[in-house]
Amino acid sequence: MTEVFTHPDYGRVDLVRSVLADAGIACEIRGEEKRELIPGMPMPSCDPALHVANEADLPRAKSVVAEFLAAEKQRAESSAGTEWKCAQCGEMVPGNFDSCWKCDALRPCG
Repeated sequence: MTEVFTHPDYGRVDLVRSVLADAGIACEIRGEEKRELIPGMPMPSCDPALHVANEADLPRAKSVVAEFLAAEKQRAESSAGTEWKCAQCGEMVPGNFDSCWKCDALRPCG
């Protein structure tokens, strides 16, 4: 198994794992048990890492991850700074939020 993505936030690694799974690429997260043994300690070697199961999938996995991260960055840049009004509760929500911080309603499309 070869590492394709790592990040200190387990949730972020799991998100990328689901993106790869949707693309039909088998993978698993390693290092999560180490993270739990030393909570709060910044140890890069203990960051959760995503590994592809099949070496032949590595180039495609890297491409899928790169495309996902680029699209995510583009979404963040295009919505950053543009506040939006929640249709459910009327709260003004920062542009980098995809759901209302007050009531959890999803940001409207478009």
